Amino acid sequence: MRQIKPIEYGSAEYLETLELRNRVMRIPLGLDIHKEDFSHERASAIIGSFDGGQLLGVGVMSHKDIFKVEYLCVDFHLQGSGIGGELLDRMEAMAAEQGGKTMYLDARVTAQPFYAHRGYETTSEIFIMECAPVPHVAMEKPL
Repeated sequence: MRQIKPIEYGSAEYLETLELRNRVMRIPLGLDIHKEDFSHERASAIIGSFDGGQLLGVGVMSHKDIFKVEYLCVDFHLQGSGIGGELLDRMEAMAAEQGGKTMYLDARVTAQPFYAHRGYETTSEIFIMECAPVPHVAMEKPL
């Protein structure tokens, strides 16, 4: 049975999220997530979608001055199964519960339709992120 639960920074489950993000979001670009500094995620909300003990997807949301989806990642063979939408819904609900009025994110252009379908509007021209050198756009959604 699929469930979404919080993940503690630095835990074994957190390390699994790094492996998933590396496999799905960095290795295809010829990059290694383990060369990046993720210490800032100590202050982030991290949630995972699990089936039994298996990690299916992860969402990371920063929430200092604004609420921002930093990562939304679902294993390749499970994309399109609703896991990403469930994780996004949960992060939006968490932000709203904490008084957030808007959710922000930087989306890969290839994921732009996924977010647009869920009410996000594009707010920037295309740009390239240093950590993931593929086309991105800024998007936001009122909560």
